[in-house]
Parts: sequence; C-alpha cells; structure tokens
Amino acid sequence: MMAAILNQHKKRFNFVLLATFVFWVLSLSVTVQAASPQAEQIFKQLSQTTLVRAKFEQQKKLASLQKTFVSNGDVVFAKSNGVLWQLQRPVQADLVVTPKKLVQKTANTMSQLDVGKSPYGSVATLFLQLMSGNSALLDQHFTVNKTSITAQGWSISLRPKSSLFKKLFVQVDVQGQQYVNQIVIAEQGRNITTIHFSQQHSQPAALTTDEQALFQLAK
Repeated sequence: MMAAILNQHKKRFNFVLLATFVFWVLSLSVTVQAASPQAEQIFKQLSQTTLVRAKFEQQKKLASLQKTFVSNGDVVFAKSNGVLWQLQRPVQADLVVTPKKLVQKTANTMSQLDVGKSPYGSVATLFLQLMSGNSALLDQHFTVNKTSITAQGWSISLRPKSSLFKKLFVQVDVQGQQYVNQIVIAEQGRNITTIHFSQQHSQPAALTTDEQALFQLAK
C-alpha cells in the first residue's frame, strides 16, 4: 500500500513540472512572435503579471484504472523565482520548482532533484531559454492550434510538435480571463489532467518571508 502511495505521489510530482512549464509558456516576454494576433494578445496580457497566488484543484483521470485522483492546495507563481505548489490534499507537501532544482518538502522529509540529472531536464532547460526571451522556441516546440478571445475570456490550444513534448502529452488547452483559470492536459495513454485555479490575486506584490524561504530551498 505504501509503495503504491509513494509511486502515485512521484507521478504527481513529475506532473507538477509539466504544469509549471505551461505557466512559463504563458508568461513569455512580449518579444515572442505568437502564431496569430489573438495568441500574441493573450501572451502579452499574461506577461504583464509577475506574481500570482491562487487556489488550485487538480483532477487526474487515469484511463487504465478508470479512476480520477484529486489533489488541491495553494500555488504561487513568481516569474523571477519559479512555482511553489503547497499541497493540502491528499497529502500535505510543498513542491518547489525552479530552473535549477525540484524540491519536495513534507513535515518530516525533504528531497531534492537536480534538474540537470532529471529525465525532465531538457524541459527545465527550455524554461531558461524561454525566460531569456528566445522568441524562436514557441514555434520550435509548439503549434498554436486554436485561439479565441471573447467578452467572457480567452482560450488557447497548444499542440507539441517536437519529439520531446510529443512523448509527454498530446494537447494543452488553457482558459482564462485576467489570469489563467484552467489548464487541461491530454497526456499520452489517454490520461487527462485538469487544473482549476480560483481566488487568483497578485497582492502582496512581493513574496512573503515564508515563500522566500521555500524558494531558497531550491537555490
């Protein structure tokens, strides 16, 4: 039983890196040449926010088990630092993702993973390139399949075209208004992961002492 729980928790930890990648893609510098005027407008709007806090609920549907796993908690996205996931259910844990390290911390344990030694290391390297303003990378790795902007909000659909991301997922659909409200990732193997965000806000505009301390763990 414990081995199964740890294995599932490891899969959830790996998925956090994918979700973090989506956050970074959606916060690119406005120098990125998007595939359409609507896509460029969406990226430009999101890039103007450098820090967002929100509640999240993740639903992961595993096709092989015909079962949905649910986790929730708080998330902090700091463009200059990384992403902090504070899980409340089904376990309490802090997951810190930066361009250099992944850190998982519970009340009694802490584990670190050097991005350069991770099987997902090339994804993390992409983070660094994107944040440095490499405008060719979006077109290199993704196709903007569909975009929509209405009075109620916007949506964008991304399909991987590089072999790296094709191995991980089939399509990423994102919806939002001022902030990202939902991310749906169609993974290989017919698994579907949906993350709902709520109560988004950008105040206080600076990281709290506790948030800074957690990001320091991944330095």
